Amino acid sequence: MDTMNELFYQDAYRTVFDSEVISCTKGKHGYEIVLKETSFYPEGGGQPGDQGTLNEVPVKDTRRKNGAIVHITDLPLETGTAVHGTIDWNRRFDLMQQHSGEHIFSGIVHQLFGYENIGFHLGEETITLDFSGPLTWEDLRTVETKANEILYRNEPIEISYPSPEELALLEYRSKKELEGLVRIVTVPGADVCACCGTHVHRTGEIGLIKVLSTASRKNGTRTEIVCGRRALRYVQTVTDQNLAISHLLSAPVSETSVAVERLRAEMLDSTYRLRGIILHQLEENLKDIEDHTPVYVLFTEGIDTQELRKYANQVIEEKHAGIAAIFTAGKEGMQYVILSSETDLKPLSRLLNERFSGRGGGSSQMIQGSLHGEPEEIRTVLQAYAEEKADH
Repeated sequence: MDTMNELFYQDAYRTVFDSEVISCTKGKHGYEIVLKETSFYPEGGGQPGDQGTLNEVPVKDTRRKNGAIVHITDLPLETGTAVHGTIDWNRRFDLMQQHSGEHIFSGIVHQLFGYENIGFHLGEETITLDFSGPLTWEDLRTVETKANEILYRNEPIEISYPSPEELALLEYRSKKELEGLVRIVTVPGADVCACCGTHVHRTGEIGLIKVLSTASRKNGTRTEIVCGRRALRYVQTVTDQNLAISHLLSAPVSETSVAVERLRAEMLDSTYRLRGIILHQLEENLKDIEDHTPVYVLFTEGIDTQELRKYANQVIEEKHAGIAAIFTAGKEGMQYVILSSETDLKPLSRLLNERFSGRGGGSSQMIQGSLHGEPEEIRTVLQAYAEEKADH
């Protein structure tokens, strides 16, 4: 690792520098500018490349290519041009907070459970981590608590380049075998890891580490975390949402989940009662249906497709209707079940899909699906279809 021309390794907090263009070529994503020396960190080790400006020309990404650091821009700079570079510091510091926080979190997972971090993605919103073993939500809360204790202690984050002999005796995390000069990032009490990224000077600068989610993944665990300003924004958003829920439910902020559960139970009870009323009304409607009606169409609500099919069956079997079409309002338009013991319904399915932007299908005697349309227009189409089939 040659760090002589890589100013970000000498001082990760340096935001401006002066240098000279040694090459500028057109690449796939824009002009690729190489400088004599640079403070722009190139994408690597899961950390995105820096952004900023060179002589007011925006640098939209920074990457390593064929051993050189290339600054990707939409405008060229001639070879030999003296440049004044400025790093987008807010973005750089955010990435430093995330990266340092990830080291602490992954290091403590390794300490407590012996798992390796086998995947790391530092995205625009969150950090995604894949660990090599199972972790419960309670496990991750324990890691979160211990990680934040490291922040409270404001430990120094140490960068070192051990000799091969020293490295052989050192226990450190690394995703692959390393050769040559190895850069070691140490957080006392939390982590020792080979890393090429930029980091804050002390753990207190990270501010906060917050776990957002967890899910099983193959034989391991995928979790999302946020650090620093991202964590603050997350807590502010969640707090604002909880306050809004608290006001809507007239419940203390600390008891919103209890209030929501109570409201949910009341809604389920109301839904159950309403469905009972609707089903009773359907039974009453059945008495008024004329026997051998060519087509029977009903629009209702509050029942599922299983109940739609049951009622359509009753209409066919008890009233000997030619076609029984039952509709209910659903999340994706109007849900329906249509039955017939004597009329081929496959052409009707195609007609409904075309006429009402529907999605559905089935057999010659039963079709089901969803569509979008006005009840009277749907009823007219069904009646016309039944009459056409009756004439044949």
